[in-house]
Amino acid sequence: MNQKTFNKLSLNTKRALLQKEGVFLATRQYRSHLVHLYDLNGSYIEVWSRIGYDCIEWIEFTNNKETINSYLKKINIEKDLNI
Repeated sequence: MNQKTFNKLSLNTKRALLQKEGVFLATRQYRSHLVHLYDLNGSYIEVWSRIGYDCIEWIEFTNNKETINSYLKKINIEKDLNI
């Protein structure tokens, strides 16, 4: 699915698609939001929710290298693989 088609989906449809086909990768904090990164068939998708609230505010494609790199800073391969 391309970005244009994905963007036309409703928030609930995007959420359901990520639950069914997405692979969770990482989480970061940006100001008052928790942002969860998913892989969806080779595309990066961010899920934004306000800290302290149990609801998703928006879901969007991201292909910005700086944004993706902000997640990499939080990944510790050795710890995750118990090396």
